[in-house]
Amino acid sequence: MKPKRICKKAISILMLICMTLLPLVPGTVSQAAESQKEFHGVWISYLEFQSRLKDPETGEMGFTEERFKKVVNNMFRDVANRNMNAVVVHVRPFGDAMYPSDIFPWSKFISGTQGVDPGFDPLEYMVEAAHKRGLEFHAWINPYRVTSGSTDVTKLSEDNIARKWLTDSSTKNDRRVLSFGGSLYYNPSDIWVQVLIKKGVEEIINNYDVDGIHFDDYFYPVLGSNYKNNFDAKEYKEYVKEFEEIGATPKSIADWRRNNVNVLIKRIYRMIKEKDESIVFGISPGGFLDYLLMDDRYYCDVETWLSKPGYIDYIAPQLYWSFSHSRFPYDKTLVRWQDLIKNDVKLYVGLATYKSGSKEEKEWKDNNLLRRMVEYGRETGKVDGYMHFRYEFFFKKTTKPGVEKMLEIIK
Repeated sequence: MKPKRICKKAISILMLICMTLLPLVPGTVSQAAESQKEFHGVWISYLEFQSRLKDPETGEMGFTEERFKKVVNNMFRDVANRNMNAVVVHVRPFGDAMYPSDIFPWSKFISGTQGVDPGFDPLEYMVEAAHKRGLEFHAWINPYRVTSGSTDVTKLSEDNIARKWLTDSSTKNDRRVLSFGGSLYYNPSDIWVQVLIKKGVEEIINNYDVDGIHFDDYFYPVLGSNYKNNFDAKEYKEYVKEFEEIGATPKSIADWRRNNVNVLIKRIYRMIKEKDESIVFGISPGGFLDYLLMDDRYYCDVETWLSKPGYIDYIAPQLYWSFSHSRFPYDKTLVRWQDLIKNDVKLYVGLATYKSGSKEEKEWKDNNLLRRMVEYGRETGKVDGYMHFRYEFFFKKTTKPGVEKMLEIIK
């Protein structure tokens, strides 16, 4: 169960009181206050766990409690030693759970097989280990993704609700999980799906001392030119029929889909704040604004999230391009995101640590690029912090030189 804790607001107030009572000695209070302002989170994805799933000594797949704790301790120590102050960790990557859940099956990235109990609580330990090192812990969730690259439901565990909906004798729940592009997704327009995702978040914040809930960019898939007739178009037609029967004007299919996402986001935000106002809720969409605003994909209504209250506490657009990128130059794209924010939502910039030193763009060969990105964000005065994708790439031979240059200014 979730341990009792002192309200984070109270801690913040106590810190402010202490800071006002201490003398303003150069390099002490003022420096500490400055360091509190900038957020530096490291994404730790299911891929980090997948690459460590096989025991190097026995060759067996799946974590024992002892080995899992050792892996987490090493990762979180590395993060803290590099002056990062938060970890953003995958706890539900594919409609599964990296913790004992009454709603979702055990993740295969813990035990090696979906639905198999590893015999310990990974999330409980990760939260404890993060806080022990002074790191915030943000629970990272993919809300709609069930599978990637497969639609074979028999590969899902028998206790997976998606499999149950697709294979039980009832036909009423078959549309709650949709197949598209060779993958399975929870249907964003279905009320039962919205309840499922909301209950999943509620389960986490009820049982664990997390500092944040984090959604990434997996919302609606790219539906293509036939977007008006595929995926959840059947539900849209039912919606249009209902509106026409009462003489009301229905939304366009694109706006209807955006509203489906908005309804979920708003309900989750409200539920989180009712439970614990100190827990933050953030989303990390792709940084390509032109694409986000198109009618055939994603349906992430960032314009609403960043202009009206009650949706999110922070936005972390993935600005994964260099300054010289022809379509989405880092500096100009960042300014566009800044201009969208009309409320008090914090802006954290998602940085492509994994591209440092690569040949993807000529400028990425410059080992100072990540550092320059942080410095530019600071110069704007409108960036509250950064998220770094992802942990593994802090240590790769190609990426490490650029990372080390960036870390020189992260104090």
